[in-house]
Amino acid sequence: MDSPQGRIIELYRDAASPRALVEVVVAASCPRCAAGKGCGAGLFGGEPAARRVDALLPEHLDLQRGDRVWLELAPEDLLQAALTAYGTPLLAMLLTAGGAYFAGLDDLQAVVATLLGGGIGIAVARVRLRRRECLQQMTPRIAGRRSAAAG
Repeated sequence: MDSPQGRIIELYRDAASPRALVEVVVAASCPRCAAGKGCGAGLFGGEPAARRVDALLPEHLDLQRGDRVWLELAPEDLLQAALTAYGTPLLAMLLTAGGAYFAGLDDLQAVVATLLGGGIGIAVARVRLRRRECLQQMTPRIAGRRSAAAG
């Protein structure tokens, strides 16, 4: 999948970490997705829509409002987010299922315990993903300027 592209709407240079508000048109940019042969991630997305994203500003680029830019998220940050969002509930479910097995619970009780473990895992993952440090780490960065503002 290609890096998303957008247009800078607003700059916030006075903050501790300079940021920009970037308007990104979300569409199937992957050729396989556009042909309907992708992984299905955009299946329920509907029509392309403009979204506003808060992105970190690089120090080496002199950007202005209206500049067209492309965004990136470090692959390790994306992997960390996926592991937190999906791995935590899965681990909790595996642990509670194992605990139910060793406790000798019957099938219904084991299923209930496993589902409760999954719910607890989801709650833990949500708390972890909403922490300020996590949100700052997983904020997209402006990777470069595509072209100057058109006016």
